[in-house]
Amino acid sequence: MKKATSYLLWACIGTACTLSGCQLNPENTGNDQTQTEAADTLAYEYRHYTLHSQNVVKTTETTDTTFYSVSYPLFNDSAVNRFVLTTLLGSDTATVAGSAQTFVKEFDDFFLTDPFPRIWTSESHAKVYAITAGYLGLALDVYTYTGGAHGNYAKVFAHYDLTDGTPLTLADVVSPDFQNELTAVGERYFRKQENLTVDQSLEERYFFDGGRFHLPDNFAFGKDSLLFLYNIYEIKPYVDGQTELRVPYDDIDRLLSDRAKHIVAELSRK
Repeated sequence: MKKATSYLLWACIGTACTLSGCQLNPENTGNDQTQTEAADTLAYEYRHYTLHSQNVVKTTETTDTTFYSVSYPLFNDSAVNRFVLTTLLGSDTATVAGSAQTFVKEFDDFFLTDPFPRIWTSESHAKVYAITAGYLGLALDVYTYTGGAHGNYAKVFAHYDLTDGTPLTLADVVSPDFQNELTAVGERYFRKQENLTVDQSLEERYFFDGGRFHLPDNFAFGKDSLLFLYNIYEIKPYVDGQTELRVPYDDIDRLLSDRAKHIVAELSRK
């Protein structure tokens, strides 16, 4: 079957956002959901956009159509909206409508040549998982199916500093000088979680390169720990799904940047 399109599978772990020129589209209306407002944070509301193919796929069991669907928070700040859409679409120049049309057109073209077509699906949903006066955290859930035994899914976290208008990466949370120590602490918690001894090999059960433990760049701030998320196929087979690893702040406080400590303090007060 035709390979899944890159604008949907960009979410395979660790993609950093670059910001410029991503514009909201006037056609991206859809149904609005509850608007979130607070005295010390930005107001936002959720927007939805869905596009269906006109080609109907009929089988002995179902009749269905290919579709592209996204949802995302819309803020009253244009720079934040550019960050949101870049996170959602994996590009700082793509538009929601354009991405939808490209996906559906690729299916429509393939539909004409496939004697046994299956519907394609693309769903990308960005949600605010944390927001303070100075920080915005997004969780992006992505699912795509373009043929084969099963679809691909991923959850990707993205971070934005509202005080200076820049995206945040793991290097902004723990400086590169302390990354090795962070990895060592993470491995200790990983081995405990997976019931592994301190010297047990990681090569047989996991996909770590050369059997050497590593932390993903995909992380989220919790109230008492950093959450690291390995998506499917990253370190385990598809059947094992995603793997969460939580590293308590108490064990890495000395490694956190001042910016990260400020974010953690803000979240602990909410």
